[in-house]
Amino acid sequence: MIQESGKALSLPECLAYANETKELVIQKDALAEIPGLLSEYFEFDSVCIIADDNTYRAAGRTLKKICEDKKIKCSGTYIFHGEERLHAEYDHVISLMGWISLLPDFPGLVPIAVGSGTINDLVKRSSDELKLPYLCVPTAASVDGYTPNGAALLLDGLKQTIPCTAPKVVAADTDVIAMAPSYLSSSGFGDLTSKIISGTDWIIASRAGPLGASEAHAIDPVAWSMVQNGLKGALKRSVNAAKGDREAINALFEALAITGFAMQYMKNSRPVSGSEHLWSHVWEMDDLSINGVPVTHGHKVTIGTLAATAFTEIFFADPKGPPAPLKTYRRPGRNERRAEVSNAFKNSLGHDKVLETALEKMMEKKKVETINQAIRDSWKELRDAVLERLMPYLELKKLLKKAGCPLRPEEIGLSRTEAIATARRAHMIRNKYGILDLSWDLGNFDKILKKMENSEIYLK
Repeated sequence: MIQESGKALSLPECLAYANETKELVIQKDALAEIPGLLSEYFEFDSVCIIADDNTYRAAGRTLKKICEDKKIKCSGTYIFHGEERLHAEYDHVISLMGWISLLPDFPGLVPIAVGSGTINDLVKRSSDELKLPYLCVPTAASVDGYTPNGAALLLDGLKQTIPCTAPKVVAADTDVIAMAPSYLSSSGFGDLTSKIISGTDWIIASRAGPLGASEAHAIDPVAWSMVQNGLKGALKRSVNAAKGDREAINALFEALAITGFAMQYMKNSRPVSGSEHLWSHVWEMDDLSINGVPVTHGHKVTIGTLAATAFTEIFFADPKGPPAPLKTYRRPGRNERRAEVSNAFKNSLGHDKVLETALEKMMEKKKVETINQAIRDSWKELRDAVLERLMPYLELKKLLKKAGCPLRPEEIGLSRTEAIATARRAHMIRNKYGILDLSWDLGNFDKILKKMENSEIYLK
Protein backbone atom coordinates (compact mmCIF):
# COMPACT_ATOMS: atom_id res chain seq x y z
CA MET A 1 0.00 0.00 0.00
CA ILE A 2 1.26 3.46 -0.88
CA GLN A 3 2.08 5.41 2.25
CA GLU A 4 1.78 9.19 2.12
CA SER A 5 5.15 10.46 3.30
CA GLY A 6 4.43 14.14 3.91
CA LYS A 7 2.35 17.15 2.93
CA ALA A 8 1.09 17.25 -0.63
CA LEU A 9 1.46 20.56 -2.44
CA SER A 10 -1.69 22.21 -3.75
CA LEU A 11 -2.25 22.96 -7.42
CA PRO A 12 -1.51 26.71 -6.99
CA GLU A 13 1.68 25.86 -5.07
CA CYS A 14 2.79 23.51 -7.84
CA LEU A 15 2.04 26.12 -10.50
CA ALA A 16 4.21 28.59 -8.58
CA TYR A 17 7.17 26.18 -8.89
CA ALA A 18 6.58 25.84 -12.64
CA ASN A 19 8.50 28.75 -14.14
CA GLU A 20 7.21 28.47 -17.73
CA THR A 21 3.43 28.08 -17.43
CA LYS A 22 1.99 31.33 -16.07
CA GLU A 23 -1.66 30.37 -15.74
CA LEU A 24 -3.78 27.23 -15.51
CA VAL A 25 -7.55 27.62 -15.76
CA ILE A 26 -9.67 24.54 -15.00
CA GLN A 27 -13.37 25.38 -15.01
CA LYS A 28 -16.66 25.20 -16.83
CA ASP A 29 -16.67 27.53 -19.85
CA ALA A 30 -12.89 27.95 -19.79
CA LEU A 31 -13.00 28.40 -23.57
CA ALA A 32 -14.78 31.70 -23.02
CA GLU A 33 -11.87 32.87 -20.85
CA ILE A 34 -9.30 32.45 -23.61
CA PRO A 35 -9.64 35.96 -25.17
CA GLY A 36 -8.90 37.48 -21.77
CA LEU A 37 -5.99 35.10 -21.18
CA LEU A 38 -4.53 35.99 -24.57
CA SER A 39 -4.71 39.69 -23.75
CA GLU A 40 -3.19 39.25 -20.31
CA TYR A 41 -0.29 36.92 -21.08
CA PHE A 42 0.61 37.37 -24.76
CA GLU A 43 1.69 40.12 -27.13
CA PHE A 44 0.23 39.11 -30.49
CA ASP A 45 -1.43 40.12 -33.72
CA SER A 46 -3.43 36.95 -34.32
CA VAL A 47 -3.80 33.30 -33.33
CA CYS A 48 -3.79 30.03 -35.21
CA ILE A 49 -5.62 26.88 -34.13
CA ILE A 50 -4.18 23.36 -34.42
CA ALA A 51 -6.44 20.33 -33.90
CA ASP A 52 -7.49 17.04 -35.43
CA ASP A 53 -10.93 16.16 -36.78
CA ASN A 54 -12.26 15.05 -33.38
CA THR A 55 -10.80 17.82 -31.26
CA TYR A 56 -11.84 20.51 -33.70
CA ARG A 57 -15.43 19.31 -33.33
CA ALA A 58 -15.03 19.05 -29.54
CA ALA A 59 -13.57 22.51 -28.93
CA GLY A 60 -11.76 24.04 -31.90
CA ARG A 61 -14.82 25.24 -33.79
CA THR A 62 -16.28 26.85 -30.67
CA LEU A 63 -12.96 28.48 -29.80
CA LYS A 64 -12.63 29.95 -33.29
CA LYS A 65 -16.08 31.52 -33.02
CA ILE A 66 -15.31 32.89 -29.54
CA CYS A 67 -12.16 34.53 -30.90
CA GLU A 68 -14.00 35.98 -33.89
CA ASP A 69 -16.75 37.37 -31.66
CA LYS A 70 -14.09 39.11 -29.54
CA LYS A 71 -12.40 40.52 -32.67
CA ILE A 72 -9.35 38.30 -32.26
CA LYS A 73 -7.97 37.50 -35.70
CA CYS A 74 -7.44 33.81 -36.54
CA SER A 75 -4.74 33.59 -39.22
CA GLY A 76 -5.36 29.92 -39.93
CA THR A 77 -6.63 26.54 -38.79
CA TYR A 78 -4.52 23.41 -39.17
CA ILE A 79 -6.43 20.15 -38.86
CA PHE A 80 -4.81 16.73 -38.92
CA HIS A 81 -7.30 14.83 -41.07
CA GLY A 82 -7.99 11.16 -41.49
CA GLU A 83 -6.06 9.61 -38.60
CA GLU A 84 -8.17 7.89 -35.96
CA ARG A 85 -5.33 8.38 -33.48
CA LEU A 86 -2.57 10.73 -34.48
CA HIS A 87 1.04 9.48 -34.24
CA ALA A 88 3.54 11.63 -32.34
CA GLU A 89 6.04 11.64 -35.20
CA TYR A 90 8.59 14.40 -35.69
CA ASP A 91 7.66 14.68 -39.37
CA HIS A 92 4.40 16.28 -38.21
CA VAL A 93 6.43 18.90 -36.34
CA ILE A 94 8.31 19.78 -39.53
CA SER A 95 5.06 20.11 -41.49
CA LEU A 96 3.43 22.19 -38.77
CA MET A 97 6.41 24.53 -38.49
CA GLY A 98 6.33 25.10 -42.22
CA TRP A 99 2.63 25.97 -42.11
CA ILE A 100 2.91 28.32 -39.11
CA SER A 101 5.92 30.17 -40.54
CA LEU A 102 3.99 31.01 -43.73
CA LEU A 103 0.98 32.52 -41.94
CA PRO A 104 0.54 36.27 -42.59
CA ASP A 105 1.16 37.48 -39.02
CA PHE A 106 4.17 35.27 -38.28
CA PRO A 107 6.01 35.76 -35.95
CA GLY A 108 3.38 37.87 -34.20
CA LEU A 109 0.90 35.10 -33.58
CA VAL A 110 -0.02 32.62 -30.86
CA PRO A 111 -0.44 28.92 -31.76
CA ILE A 112 -3.30 27.31 -29.84
CA ALA A 113 -3.13 23.54 -29.42
CA VAL A 114 -6.62 22.05 -29.19
CA GLY A 115 -6.39 18.35 -28.38
CA SER A 116 -4.94 15.69 -26.15
CA GLY A 117 -1.33 14.57 -25.69
CA THR A 118 -0.13 14.17 -29.25
CA ILE A 119 -1.55 17.45 -30.56
CA ASN A 120 -0.07 19.28 -27.61
CA ASP A 121 3.38 17.70 -28.04
CA LEU A 122 3.46 18.53 -31.76
CA VAL A 123 2.48 22.16 -31.14
CA LYS A 124 4.79 22.42 -28.15
CA ARG A 125 7.85 21.40 -30.12
CA SER A 126 6.88 23.41 -33.23
CA SER A 127 6.29 26.55 -31.16
CA ASP A 128 9.57 26.09 -29.33
CA GLU A 129 11.58 25.81 -32.54
CA LEU A 130 9.80 28.87 -33.93
CA LYS A 131 10.32 30.74 -30.63
CA LEU A 132 6.60 31.34 -30.17
CA PRO A 133 4.78 31.11 -26.82
CA TYR A 134 1.66 28.99 -27.17
CA LEU A 135 -1.63 28.25 -25.43
CA CYS A 136 -2.88 24.74 -24.69
CA VAL A 137 -6.56 23.70 -24.72
CA PRO A 138 -6.73 20.10 -23.43
CA THR A 139 -9.67 18.02 -24.62
CA ALA A 140 -9.24 14.98 -22.34
CA ALA A 141 -7.69 13.96 -19.01
CA SER A 142 -5.61 11.42 -20.91
CA VAL A 143 -1.91 12.12 -20.25
CA ASP A 144 0.48 14.04 -18.02
CA GLY A 145 2.07 15.65 -21.08
CA TYR A 146 0.14 18.94 -21.23
CA THR A 147 2.25 20.87 -18.73
CA PRO A 148 5.87 19.56 -18.89
CA ASN A 149 8.68 21.40 -20.62
CA GLY A 150 9.28 18.55 -23.05
CA ALA A 151 7.54 16.71 -25.87
CA ALA A 152 7.39 12.91 -26.21
CA LEU A 153 8.00 12.29 -29.92
CA LEU A 154 9.25 9.61 -32.28
CA LEU A 155 12.48 10.90 -33.81
CA ASP A 156 14.77 8.71 -35.93
CA GLY A 157 12.77 5.67 -34.86
CA LEU A 158 13.29 6.28 -31.14
CA LYS A 159 10.64 7.49 -28.70
CA GLN A 160 12.28 10.29 -26.74
CA THR A 161 11.41 13.29 -24.64
CA ILE A 162 12.70 16.31 -26.52
CA PRO A 163 13.26 19.46 -24.44
CA CYS A 164 11.02 22.39 -25.31
CA THR A 165 9.13 25.17 -23.56
CA ALA A 166 5.87 24.34 -21.79
CA PRO A 167 2.63 26.13 -22.72
CA LYS A 168 2.48 29.67 -21.36
CA VAL A 169 -1.21 29.19 -20.53
CA VAL A 170 -3.41 26.10 -20.17
CA ALA A 171 -7.18 26.56 -20.44
CA ALA A 172 -9.01 23.34 -19.56
CA ASP A 173 -12.77 23.48 -20.08
CA THR A 174 -14.30 20.87 -17.79
CA ASP A 175 -17.35 20.46 -20.05
CA VAL A 176 -15.10 19.60 -22.99
CA ILE A 177 -12.93 17.19 -20.98
CA ALA A 178 -16.01 15.47 -19.54
CA MET A 179 -17.26 14.70 -23.06
CA ALA A 180 -14.08 12.86 -24.09
CA PRO A 181 -14.38 9.12 -24.79
CA SER A 182 -14.02 6.98 -21.66
CA TYR A 183 -10.91 5.21 -22.95
CA LEU A 184 -9.05 8.53 -22.81
CA SER A 185 -9.88 8.95 -19.11
CA SER A 186 -8.79 5.39 -18.35
CA SER A 187 -5.58 6.14 -20.27
CA GLY A 188 -4.99 9.15 -18.05
CA PHE A 189 -5.61 7.09 -14.94
CA GLY A 190 -3.10 4.51 -16.15
CA ASP A 191 -0.56 7.28 -16.65
CA LEU A 192 -1.22 8.53 -13.12
CA THR A 193 -0.70 5.08 -11.57
CA SER A 194 2.70 4.92 -13.27
CA LYS A 195 3.94 7.50 -10.77
CA ILE A 196 4.06 4.69 -8.21
CA ILE A 197 6.93 3.10 -10.12
CA SER A 198 8.58 6.43 -10.86
CA GLY A 199 8.71 6.84 -7.07
CA THR A 200 10.19 3.41 -6.33
CA ASP A 201 12.72 3.78 -9.15
CA TRP A 202 13.74 7.19 -7.83
CA ILE A 203 14.35 5.66 -4.41
CA ILE A 204 16.53 2.99 -6.05
CA ALA A 205 18.45 5.60 -8.06
CA SER A 206 19.00 7.71 -4.96
CA ARG A 207 20.80 4.77 -3.32
CA ALA A 208 22.79 3.58 -6.34
CA GLY A 209 23.34 6.99 -7.95
CA PRO A 210 25.93 8.35 -5.50
CA LEU A 211 28.01 5.25 -6.28
CA GLY A 212 28.18 6.27 -9.93
CA ALA A 213 25.14 4.53 -11.34
CA SER A 214 23.18 7.50 -12.68
CA GLU A 215 22.79 11.23 -13.03
CA ALA A 216 20.09 13.33 -11.36
CA HIS A 217 19.71 10.66 -8.71
CA ALA A 218 19.08 12.67 -5.55
CA ILE A 219 15.45 12.94 -4.50
CA ASP A 220 14.33 16.55 -4.68
CA PRO A 221 11.92 17.21 -1.78
CA VAL A 222 9.80 19.71 -3.73
CA ALA A 223 9.31 17.49 -6.78
CA TRP A 224 8.69 14.50 -4.51
CA SER A 225 6.02 16.45 -2.62
CA MET A 226 4.38 17.52 -5.87
CA VAL A 227 4.03 13.99 -7.26
CA GLN A 228 4.32 11.42 -4.50
CA ASN A 229 2.84 12.88 -1.33
CA GLY A 230 -0.63 13.33 -2.77
CA LEU A 231 -0.61 10.33 -5.11
CA LYS A 232 -2.67 7.99 -2.97
CA GLY A 233 -5.42 10.58 -2.56
CA ALA A 234 -5.34 11.53 -6.24
CA LEU A 235 -5.81 7.91 -7.30
CA LYS A 236 -8.72 7.51 -4.91
CA ARG A 237 -10.45 10.68 -6.09
CA SER A 238 -10.01 9.98 -9.81
CA VAL A 239 -10.66 6.24 -10.06
CA ASN A 240 -14.18 6.74 -11.47
CA ALA A 241 -13.12 9.14 -14.23
CA ALA A 242 -13.77 6.67 -17.06
CA LYS A 243 -17.34 6.23 -15.77
CA GLY A 244 -18.07 9.88 -16.52
CA ASP A 245 -17.87 11.11 -12.94
CA ARG A 246 -17.09 14.81 -13.42
CA GLU A 247 -15.47 15.29 -10.03
CA ALA A 248 -13.23 12.31 -10.74
CA ILE A 249 -12.34 13.65 -14.21
CA ASN A 250 -11.42 17.03 -12.75
CA ALA A 251 -9.34 15.38 -10.03
CA LEU A 252 -7.55 13.29 -12.64
CA PHE A 253 -6.75 16.27 -14.84
CA GLU A 254 -5.44 18.28 -11.88
CA ALA A 255 -3.23 15.40 -10.72
CA LEU A 256 -1.81 14.93 -14.21
CA ALA A 257 -1.20 18.67 -14.57
CA ILE A 258 0.71 18.68 -11.28
CA THR A 259 3.03 15.92 -12.47
CA GLY A 260 3.81 18.04 -15.51
CA PHE A 261 4.64 20.98 -13.28
CA ALA A 262 7.07 18.72 -11.42
CA MET A 263 8.87 18.14 -14.72
CA GLN A 264 8.94 21.89 -15.36
CA TYR A 265 10.45 22.40 -11.94
CA MET A 266 13.06 19.63 -12.26
CA LYS A 267 13.78 20.11 -15.97
CA ASN A 268 13.72 16.36 -16.43
CA SER A 269 11.29 13.44 -16.24
CA ARG A 270 12.80 11.68 -13.21
CA PRO A 271 9.89 12.61 -10.84
CA VAL A 272 7.19 11.12 -13.08
CA SER A 273 8.70 8.46 -15.32
CA GLY A 274 10.44 5.22 -14.39
CA SER A 275 10.93 1.76 -15.82
CA GLU A 276 7.21 1.38 -16.53
CA HIS A 277 7.53 4.02 -19.25
CA LEU A 278 10.40 2.10 -20.83
CA TRP A 279 8.04 -0.79 -21.58
CA SER A 280 5.70 1.74 -23.19
CA HIS A 281 8.46 3.44 -25.17
CA VAL A 282 9.49 0.14 -26.72
CA TRP A 283 5.91 -0.54 -27.81
CA GLU A 284 5.60 2.97 -29.20
CA MET A 285 8.76 2.39 -31.23
CA ASP A 286 7.11 -0.80 -32.49
CA ASP A 287 3.93 1.16 -33.39
CA LEU A 288 1.82 -1.14 -31.25
CA SER A 289 -1.71 -1.17 -32.67
CA ILE A 290 -4.94 -3.15 -32.62
CA ASN A 291 -6.67 -3.49 -35.99
CA GLY A 292 -4.59 -0.60 -37.28
CA VAL A 293 -5.50 1.74 -34.41
CA PRO A 294 -2.54 2.74 -32.19
CA VAL A 295 -2.89 1.80 -28.54
CA THR A 296 -3.04 4.92 -26.38
CA HIS A 297 0.04 5.96 -24.45
CA GLY A 298 -1.76 5.57 -21.13
CA HIS A 299 -2.92 2.03 -21.87
CA LYS A 300 0.59 0.98 -22.86
CA VAL A 301 1.88 2.59 -19.67
CA THR A 302 -0.78 0.71 -17.68
CA ILE A 303 0.57 -2.67 -18.78
CA GLY A 304 4.10 -1.35 -18.31
CA THR A 305 3.22 -0.36 -14.75
CA LEU A 306 1.81 -3.81 -14.02
CA ALA A 307 4.95 -5.42 -15.46
CA ALA A 308 7.29 -3.10 -13.54
CA THR A 309 5.32 -3.70 -10.34
CA ALA A 310 5.65 -7.46 -10.77
CA PHE A 311 9.38 -7.12 -11.46
CA THR A 312 9.90 -4.92 -8.39
CA GLU A 313 7.77 -7.13 -6.16
CA ILE A 314 9.79 -10.23 -7.06
CA PHE A 315 13.10 -8.41 -6.65
CA PHE A 316 12.24 -7.26 -3.11
CA ALA A 317 10.31 -10.36 -2.03
CA ASP A 318 12.95 -11.79 0.31
CA PRO A 319 13.68 -9.75 3.47
CA LYS A 320 17.13 -11.37 3.62
CA GLY A 321 18.39 -10.00 0.32
CA PRO A 322 17.91 -9.78 -3.45
CA PRO A 323 17.50 -12.94 -5.54
CA ALA A 324 20.70 -14.78 -6.37
CA PRO A 325 21.64 -15.00 -10.06
CA LEU A 326 20.86 -18.16 -11.99
CA LYS A 327 23.63 -20.73 -11.73
CA THR A 328 24.32 -20.26 -15.42
CA TYR A 329 24.72 -16.48 -15.07
CA ARG A 330 27.77 -14.84 -16.55
CA ARG A 331 28.08 -11.08 -16.88
CA PRO A 332 28.33 -10.26 -20.60
CA GLY A 333 31.34 -8.44 -21.96
CA ARG A 334 31.09 -5.30 -24.03
CA ASN A 335 31.21 -7.06 -27.39
CA GLU A 336 28.64 -9.62 -26.27
CA ARG A 337 26.35 -6.85 -25.08
CA ARG A 338 26.82 -4.99 -28.35
CA ALA A 339 25.66 -8.05 -30.29
CA GLU A 340 22.70 -8.61 -27.96
CA VAL A 341 21.44 -5.02 -28.24
CA SER A 342 22.05 -4.88 -31.96
CA ASN A 343 20.02 -8.04 -32.49
CA ALA A 344 17.18 -6.81 -30.26
CA PHE A 345 16.80 -3.62 -32.34
CA LYS A 346 18.04 -4.86 -35.72
CA ASN A 347 14.83 -3.81 -37.48
CA SER A 348 14.42 -0.49 -35.66
CA LEU A 349 15.22 2.96 -37.00
CA GLY A 350 16.43 3.73 -33.48
CA HIS A 351 19.06 0.96 -33.58
CA ASP A 352 22.17 3.15 -33.51
CA LYS A 353 20.97 5.43 -30.72
CA VAL A 354 19.81 2.52 -28.57
CA LEU A 355 23.13 0.74 -29.08
CA GLU A 356 25.03 3.87 -28.06
CA THR A 357 22.88 4.26 -24.92
CA ALA A 358 23.11 0.62 -23.88
CA LEU A 359 26.89 0.57 -24.17
CA GLU A 360 27.23 3.93 -22.44
CA LYS A 361 25.41 2.64 -19.36
CA MET A 362 27.61 -0.45 -18.98
CA MET A 363 29.77 0.04 -15.90
CA GLU A 364 33.17 -1.36 -15.01
CA LYS A 365 33.13 -4.53 -12.96
CA LYS A 366 34.60 -2.80 -9.91
CA LYS A 367 31.85 -0.17 -9.86
CA VAL A 368 29.17 -2.84 -10.22
CA GLU A 369 30.66 -4.75 -7.30
CA THR A 370 30.61 -1.57 -5.20
CA ILE A 371 26.90 -1.02 -5.94
CA ASN A 372 26.15 -4.69 -5.36
CA GLN A 373 27.75 -4.66 -1.92
CA ALA A 374 26.21 -1.33 -0.92
CA ILE A 375 22.72 -2.55 -1.84
CA ARG A 376 23.19 -5.74 0.16
CA ASP A 377 24.56 -3.84 3.15
CA SER A 378 21.55 -1.50 3.19
CA TRP A 379 18.99 -4.09 2.02
CA LYS A 380 16.47 -3.71 4.83
CA GLU A 381 16.42 0.08 4.61
CA LEU A 382 16.08 0.07 0.82
CA ARG A 383 13.51 -2.71 0.79
CA ASP A 384 11.37 -0.99 3.42
CA ALA A 385 11.47 2.32 1.54
CA VAL A 386 10.50 0.73 -1.79
CA LEU A 387 7.73 -1.48 -0.40
CA GLU A 388 6.26 1.46 1.51
CA ARG A 389 5.84 3.22 -1.83
CA LEU A 390 4.98 0.22 -4.03
CA MET A 391 1.34 -0.81 -4.38
CA PRO A 392 1.10 -4.63 -4.18
CA TYR A 393 0.42 -6.15 -7.58
CA LEU A 394 -3.02 -7.59 -6.79
CA GLU A 395 -4.13 -4.34 -5.15
CA LEU A 396 -2.93 -2.38 -8.17
CA LYS A 397 -4.75 -4.73 -10.53
CA LYS A 398 -7.97 -4.29 -8.55
CA LEU A 399 -7.62 -0.50 -8.70
CA LEU A 400 -6.96 -0.52 -12.45
CA LYS A 401 -9.93 -2.78 -13.04
CA LYS A 402 -12.18 -0.34 -11.21
CA ALA A 403 -10.79 2.46 -13.37
CA GLY A 404 -11.57 0.60 -16.60
CA CYS A 405 -7.92 0.15 -17.57
CA PRO A 406 -6.50 -2.84 -19.47
CA LEU A 407 -5.22 -5.59 -17.19
CA ARG A 408 -3.82 -8.18 -19.59
CA PRO A 409 -1.27 -7.71 -22.41
CA GLU A 410 -3.74 -9.23 -24.86
CA GLU A 411 -5.94 -6.16 -24.39
CA ILE A 412 -3.26 -4.00 -26.03
CA GLY A 413 -2.34 -6.52 -28.73
CA LEU A 414 0.47 -8.46 -27.04
CA SER A 415 0.91 -11.95 -25.70
CA ARG A 416 1.87 -12.34 -22.05
CA THR A 417 5.26 -13.74 -23.09
CA GLU A 418 5.91 -10.75 -25.36
CA ALA A 419 5.01 -8.29 -22.62
CA ILE A 420 7.34 -9.90 -20.10
CA ALA A 421 10.18 -10.24 -22.60
CA THR A 422 9.91 -6.52 -23.40
CA ALA A 423 11.85 -5.93 -20.17
CA ARG A 424 15.05 -6.91 -22.00
CA ARG A 425 14.63 -4.23 -24.65
CA ALA A 426 13.25 -1.71 -22.14
CA HIS A 427 16.47 -1.97 -20.16
CA MET A 428 18.52 -0.97 -23.20
CA ILE A 429 16.93 2.29 -24.30
CA ARG A 430 17.50 4.84 -21.50
CA ASN A 431 20.35 5.78 -19.19
CA LYS A 432 18.08 6.45 -16.22
CA TYR A 433 18.77 4.14 -13.29
CA GLY A 434 15.90 2.07 -11.89
CA ILE A 435 14.84 -1.45 -10.97
CA LEU A 436 15.78 -2.93 -14.36
CA ASP A 437 19.32 -1.53 -14.10
CA LEU A 438 19.78 -2.65 -10.51
CA SER A 439 18.61 -6.16 -11.31
CA TRP A 440 20.85 -6.35 -14.36
CA ASP A 441 23.85 -5.13 -12.35
CA LEU A 442 23.18 -7.68 -9.59
CA GLY A 443 22.93 -10.47 -12.15
CA ASN A 444 19.38 -11.62 -11.32
CA PHE A 445 17.57 -10.04 -14.29
CA ASP A 446 16.94 -13.35 -16.09
CA LYS A 447 15.89 -15.04 -12.88
CA ILE A 448 13.23 -12.43 -12.18
CA LEU A 449 11.86 -12.67 -15.71
CA LYS A 450 11.70 -16.43 -15.34
CA LYS A 451 9.75 -16.05 -12.09
CA MET A 452 7.36 -13.63 -13.78
CA GLU A 453 6.82 -16.06 -16.64
CA ASN A 454 6.18 -18.98 -14.28
CA SER A 455 3.85 -17.02 -11.97
CA GLU A 456 0.15 -17.74 -11.75
CA ILE A 457 -0.52 -14.08 -10.91
CA TYR A 458 1.46 -11.62 -12.97
CA LEU A 459 0.01 -10.22 -16.21
CA LYS A 460 -2.81 -12.77 -16.24
